[in-house]
Amino acid sequence: MAVNRYVDYDSIDCVSQLPVGYRFDPTDDVLMSYYLRKKIFNQPLPLHGILQFDVFQTEPWMLPIDTRNSFSDRKYYFFDLRNRRFENMGIRGAGNGEWRVVEKKKEVSLKSLYFIGRKNTFEYWKMEGTQAVKSEWTMEEFHISPIVHPHMMSHLGAYRVFKMKVAKGEKKVNTPSVIDLEIEGEDESANPSSP
Repeated sequence: MAVNRYVDYDSIDCVSQLPVGYRFDPTDDVLMSYYLRKKIFNQPLPLHGILQFDVFQTEPWMLPIDTRNSFSDRKYYFFDLRNRRFENMGIRGAGNGEWRVVEKKKEVSLKSLYFIGRKNTFEYWKMEGTQAVKSEWTMEEFHISPIVHPHMMSHLGAYRVFKMKVAKGEKKVNTPSVIDLEIEGEDESANPSSP
């Protein structure tokens, strides 16, 4: 089976042409009902930052990105044909690890009267020796279906890949020393005198 290794590098250049202060970050609805729908129907797409690439070909940190504009909190977008068969759709191999489903087939309401959206959320687990270790990477997979035939989901999907921010470890709290304020010679049961 042929692996989709096509990368549309013109899309990378489009992202770098966005005006200062702008970032390509479409909502779920816009990503599916506008960009994905246009791509499925082979309609021209406006200036965008969505590459066509097989997201299951490699580890998430090895995906083709625009290194000139990479930020640690940036989200990366890809179109990909689901032309690979996985034995288990809940666990999909990628590079030296696997994407594991954490939320499956969540229905996303679209403004479109003709399509419904479906979203799967994955976490990337990398192999360290013989054990899989959860990484900070998350991927969201989007597909659309016609409302009249919801089982006929498009094979072309849109993917959003990003690195989750990890909560910093709790700061060590210094426990104050216990100070004994007992005064010798006074009765403990006596009430303190009020001023």
